[in-house]
This record gives sequence, structure tokens and C-alpha cells, in this order.
Amino acid sequence: MVPGFQVDEVVDTVGAGDGFAVGVISGILDKLPVAEGVRRGNIIGSIQIQQQSDNEGLPDRKTLLSFK
Repeated sequence: MVPGFQVDEVVDTVGAGDGFAVGVISGILDKLPVAEGVRRGNIIGSIQIQQQSDNEGLPDRKTLLSFK
């Protein structure tokens, strides 16, 4: 089981699933273990729901790798 991330405020849930998919697929492309790809998907989904619209919150690689 891979835990999700708590966010302070949900602004818009549109794009959360797409963000999750991007994280998992990019994890596969980066040859990460499955659990790490799912974690990455959870990170991107949690970042995305804190932004308005379906892709405004997608992080760049630096932001993604610095996410705790």
C-alpha cells in the first residue's frame, strides 16, 4: 500500500487522475520501482488538486523531486 498526501486545501479536483497517471507513467519511464511510481503519482495528484484547472499545477522535475 502506498499512502496518499494530506493537503491544506482542495481547490479543484479536475486533473487529479491525470496527474496520478503522469506520475506513474513517468516513474515507469524513469525505471522506478512500482511503489515509487505510485508515490510519484500521489504527489502529482496532491499538488494538482491545490490548483485551479486540469493542468496548471503540474510540477516540473525540480519541484517534483523536492516534494516531501
